[in-house]
Amino acid sequence: MISIDWEFTWLDHKKHSLVSLGAVDFYNPTNQFYAECRIWEWATWEEEALKINWFSVQEIKDPNKLSLEQLIKKFDAWLKTCSYPQILIWQNPKSDIDFLVESYKKAWLEYSLWHRSLDTHTIVFTKHLELWKKILIEKGKYKINLDESLSFVWVPWWEPNPHNALMWAKCAAEVVSRTIYGRKLLTEFENYEIPEYLKK
Repeated sequence: MISIDWEFTWLDHKKHSLVSLGAVDFYNPTNQFYAECRIWEWATWEEEALKINWFSVQEIKDPNKLSLEQLIKKFDAWLKTCSYPQILIWQNPKSDIDFLVESYKKAWLEYSLWHRSLDTHTIVFTKHLELWKKILIEKGKYKINLDESLSFVWVPWWEPNPHNALMWAKCAAEVVSRTIYGRKLLTEFENYEIPEYLKK
């Protein structure tokens, strides 16, 4: 299982670009990946995206950074060092995976991770049901975002400075480990105890 996060220049995988990618090999969590790239030649960006991912226009167009093709090839080579079988884990992987698939196309590589994925929302939602725990509802909708998932496993929410895709990949991996297995995974979170309701 590969826990993953990425930053983009906005939401349309056809015209916006990947700018950073972080990942953790869940079954060998010291094996991690992080890289940044400049946007591909005709990609556009939105100011709202840059506020979220903390990149400047200069950074996303920096000619000294890897190209998108170089980043994807580097990531694909890293995947070959990871445990098998492989499936992606993240909070909301469907739309984000479209970006990864599109980025693979631009790098002239075959996307090797198939179309299936796991999401922390479903994992944490299911555990709430199993434990008969109340699920937060906001504006008539269930709210189990990554912040709520971290709170559920007793990892305090914080905003890494600088904002970094690898840290969010680590957060998702920690949520899955604590929710499914009832055990800690990464050294960054070892000082935070696991709630009794998750211990095996």
